[in-house]
Amino acid sequence: MFSAIASFLINLAVWALLFLVSIGDLASSQFFTTFHLLKVSLSQDGPQGGWLNTPYNVLTFGLWSFCEGRDDDIKACIDPKIGYTLDEIPFVNEADQHYVPNAARSFGKISVLFIPATCVAFLALVLSFVALFPRFRKRWLHAFTGFLLFLVTIVVLLLMIMVFTLQGYRKVQFGKHLNPPAMVTFGPAVWMVLALVPLTILGSVLSGFAVCCPGRYKKSKKEEEHHHHTKEVVEESHDSHEYHSSSGAVQKEEV
Repeated sequence: MFSAIASFLINLAVWALLFLVSIGDLASSQFFTTFHLLKVSLSQDGPQGGWLNTPYNVLTFGLWSFCEGRDDDIKACIDPKIGYTLDEIPFVNEADQHYVPNAARSFGKISVLFIPATCVAFLALVLSFVALFPRFRKRWLHAFTGFLLFLVTIVVLLLMIMVFTLQGYRKVQFGKHLNPPAMVTFGPAVWMVLALVPLTILGSVLSGFAVCCPGRYKKSKKEEEHHHHTKEVVEESHDSHEYHSSSGAVQKEEV
């Protein structure tokens, strides 16, 4: 039972992290911009041009879009797009094109895997919740849940490589070559992706334990009645055997 509960909690955490990373910077509200991958804090207002037509000194980058604001107050974000480019912010795009390797930038297209990974993690979460109930606590259910989480683990490993390769290059190169100078830092979403790796591995292991050791659970009323009836029959049979044994012994003594 412990393995089943722990597996459900791990699945819940995995799905929640994938979901939160996926919605980062989708809109300019504080909730969405909290889960960014990279943050660029300029030492002064950035040059206006392209998409940026208002004063700004902060840029945040998510999986599907980036946003701009002033003094941590995010004002606007571009429309979400898989594998978006930085053409709308020319001075950042110039540094990205010149100093970040093409191979690293191409990793951005792998971000599309977050969508199926989040969906599969949600399915694993539902199945692990169903498996908490004694009536549905089947080994095959735990096995299938573990298989789904194993698939998520493989995808998460690829996504971690993508995130740290691309955002790591941008963190270093933007910090060196942006004009005006900027302080570039990893956002919470980077560490959330990193946390997903041990979580998915642990969840797969716990699902394996749940298959091997499903644990005890409270029997249904029908099972308890059957067990009670069987016990009574055994006791009656035992009493009858003792009675016949004692009767035979008495008869021998009389003879």
